[in-house]
Amino acid sequence: MAGTKNAVVWFRKGLRLHDNPALLAACEGAQRVYPIFIIDPNFLQSSNYKVGVNRYSFLLESLADLDRSLRARGSRLLVLRGKPDEVLPRVFKDWQISQLCFEADVEPYAKARDATVAQLAQAAGVHVSAHTSHTLYVSRRCCKRRAGTPLCMGLALLL
Repeated sequence: MAGTKNAVVWFRKGLRLHDNPALLAACEGAQRVYPIFIIDPNFLQSSNYKVGVNRYSFLLESLADLDRSLRARGSRLLVLRGKPDEVLPRVFKDWQISQLCFEADVEPYAKARDATVAQLAQAAGVHVSAHTSHTLYVSRRCCKRRAGTPLCMGLALLL
C-alpha cells in the first residue's frame, strides 16, 4: 500500500461534519478515512473530570447523531475504548494509517495526551495535523500576543 493515504479523523469535542477542519484535512487525498471517537477511561474515572449521567447520556446521543450523519454519507463512526496512547498505535499499524487529524485542545490533560500521541505517531511514521475548531482564536497565539495574559482578561480591562 505504499503511496496510499489512509487517514484517521479523531473526533473529540467537535462532534460534527459541518465546518470541521480536521475532517477536511483527513479527506484531502485519502483513499480511506476512518472516523473514530475514543472513550477515554480518564474522563470516566478521574476526579478532575467527573462525568455525570446526564453528561454521559448527552455524549452518547451526540455520538449516535454523528454516526447517523456519517452513515448518510456512506461511512460510519468507529467508537473505540481505552487510553488514546494505547489505542492509537494499534490503529496506526492495523489500518496502515499515514495521517492522524484532530482538533487542537488547550486543556492540560489534552495537551499532555496529544503530545504523547504525536510522539507515538511520529515513531509509527504517521503525520499528525491538529486544527483549531472549537475556539474562536488559536489560544497559543492570543496569549503570545498579549504577553501571556488571556484574552478575557484584556476584555475585562476594556469594560
